[in-house]
Amino acid sequence: MKTHSLCIAPLSFYLFGCALLFLTGCSAKMPTGTWQVDRGRQMTFETATVLPDHTYYYLGSSGAPTSVIAISNEFHLRTKVWAQVEITDKILRGWQQWHTATGTSPCRYYSGVILTPDGRQAGVWYSQNIINTVRMPEPGVLEIFQPFSTPGRECAERERERVFQQTWTPSRGL
Repeated sequence: MKTHSLCIAPLSFYLFGCALLFLTGCSAKMPTGTWQVDRGRQMTFETATVLPDHTYYYLGSSGAPTSVIAISNEFHLRTKVWAQVEITDKILRGWQQWHTATGTSPCRYYSGVILTPDGRQAGVWYSQNIINTVRMPEPGVLEIFQPFSTPGRECAERERERVFQQTWTPSRGL
């Protein structure tokens, strides 16, 4: 007996596509906030002003972080990438001195605000990287990922090269 595989294959794809569409359409989406550039926030970091009622976190070296965020104490940051720091004026001034010393780099620092899904300000950020994901899995809880640069910026190229060198090692003995 001969089967008609040509008729069954399109039907299988159709059923799979309908099931996938149904499942993704019915899944609840997590509310997302915004990592927004706001040059007006630059002075907060450049003058080493510690914001009251905020908790500070950084990425990179504790002596020269690549990114810093200050989250309002109204929110809890759920993270696996950001390191919390007990901030002082002295630490902020040290970071600012480092960032100023690297100011001739094409990877200048930007600043901005972190907004919740309903538009409330949850914090501020300072980083060479201007793109990020902000999620709010439950009320009062934020998830903020590691920021990244737009393709084509030298910062993005250097970051890609750094990640490549960390993950790729040449075969030995060739």
